Parts: sequence; structure tokens; C-alpha cells
Amino acid sequence: MEVYEAALGRRSVRSFQPKAVPTALIQKMLEAARWAPSASNIQPWKFIVVKDPSMVDMIRKVSPGIFGKPTTLIVVCSDQERAYRLGGEQGRDYFTIVDTALATENIVLVAHSLGLATCIVKSFAASAVSELLDIPDHARPELIVTVGYAREVPKPPPKLTLNEVAYTDRFRNQLEMK
Repeated sequence: MEVYEAALGRRSVRSFQPKAVPTALIQKMLEAARWAPSASNIQPWKFIVVKDPSMVDMIRKVSPGIFGKPTTLIVVCSDQERAYRLGGEQGRDYFTIVDTALATENIVLVAHSLGLATCIVKSFAASAVSELLDIPDHARPELIVTVGYAREVPKPPPKLTLNEVAYTDRFRNQLEMK
């Protein structure tokens, strides 16, 4: 699958089959995440793969943004201490958000290319997730990616047109479409 095809074809899936995700596929997703761009090459990310059904269920209970019953979760964390040490306040307060989001995008694009379904979740109780997963104080859970095999894939949501979001040289100059 081409990257362009993966970017346009990926959907946020919220209904999963009760089928386990092979470790080899998870490793491919994490390897892609590890190669994501990173501001000043800080690489503040840490990834916790949650496969234990009881742990997945406990995290679901403190995460209103998780729908359905995924068999795997990838909790994407930022190492605040590393980010501050290598990038100061900007590294800790801003770069970590951008960098973990870029790594997460790599995860979901590769997952889609491997036939897996995902959904990126931000709606969760960070303190509860930290406690459940023994995340140290210097790290912070930023996003959760639900991973599994889709029970059903939603239709694409409406998107703004390119003419509504893209400009040439200045904000007021509409992008010329050919």
C-alpha cells in the first residue's frame, strides 16, 4: 500500500473483532513510530503496549474516548525529563506534543497498511492511566491508540475541500487548482 493511499484510506475504527494482534505487527508499528520526525531529535516518546484483556478493560473504564473492545492498546507517552534536558521548556511543553503526535500518525498509517484498524484517543484520565501502567512521574501519557481488526469500517467523514484550506504565498490567495 502506498503512503498516499494509507493516508486517505485510514479511518478511526471503534468496533473491533475479538482477534489478537500479532506481536510482529505491533513491532512494525512501533518501529515506524521510532522513526518519526522529532524536534531537535529529542525523541521524547515511550510506548506501552497493553494486551492483557483485564488491563485493557481497566484502561477503557477511565477512558471515555475508547469505544468498542480493542484487543490491544498502545499508550504513547512523553518523557518530560528527557525533553526538558534536551530542549528546555519548549522541548517539554511543546515539542513533546508534536513529536508524540507524529509518532502516533506513523503508528496508525502502518497499522492501516498491515490490515489493522486504529483510533487515536485523547479522552482519558491521565492520572488513572499513569497509575494503572506504573508510568513514572517524569513521563506523561499523551495519547492512546486502540488497535485491532475492524468489525466494521466507517465511511469517510466529510472533509473541507482543498480550496477551503490551502493558499499560495499569502493567506488570502486561494490555491490554484489544476
